[in-house]
Amino acid sequence: MIHHDPADRLITACFTGHRDIPPSGRASLKNRVYTALLHAYEAGYRVFLCGGARGFDLLAASEVIRLRGLYPDVRLVMVIPCATQPDRWPPEEQAQYRSILDRADAKEVLSDVYFTGCMQKRNREMVDASSLCLCYMTRFQGGTWSTVRYALHCSVNLLNLAIPGEENARMREPSWSSIFISRSVSENAGIVRLYPIRRQKYRRKPIPKRCSVKWTGGSANLRSR
Repeated sequence: MIHHDPADRLITACFTGHRDIPPSGRASLKNRVYTALLHAYEAGYRVFLCGGARGFDLLAASEVIRLRGLYPDVRLVMVIPCATQPDRWPPEEQAQYRSILDRADAKEVLSDVYFTGCMQKRNREMVDASSLCLCYMTRFQGGTWSTVRYALHCSVNLLNLAIPGEENARMREPSWSSIFISRSVSENAGIVRLYPIRRQKYRRKPIPKRCSVKWTGGSANLRSR
């Protein structure tokens, strides 16, 4: 369990995102993450929880370290689901993982060994300790979508950095929408998707009809409910 003061929730953010990031979009995503972190800092966020998974997690953690070079009061807390997490990774990613762990301000290891559900447990504990979730979500399936659904259920503020422009959100502003909206990131589709999707599919875990999750879409033309 994350050893975290509940009073710190208002200044704590977490990350969730896919492991696969297209090489052509990696540099722009890094810039969006860093810009979002700058805005989060301006909004009062100081603690950033990262699960240390491949892909978006490690990218985001490296940008937090970069932010800490500018603002020394920033804290990076690595929340590791199991001590064996990187054992089967390629050597270069293991080296990046160890480097980030060495530079983190704190480390929480939830289990010494892998067990079924440890990744989900890690994700939910990070959401429970946060008031903001910065995500990289390009599809409505998998662990990232599961974590986003849980964040929505818990009314955690959420930004999807897969959408260009999201990094410029005015955090904590009352002008934010109260419904989480995710645009398709495909270049050939201008589809707007409203949450929830196929609500009947999740009858075992009912979600409130309206989730007070904050969102801004910049200049995008989006239909209201």
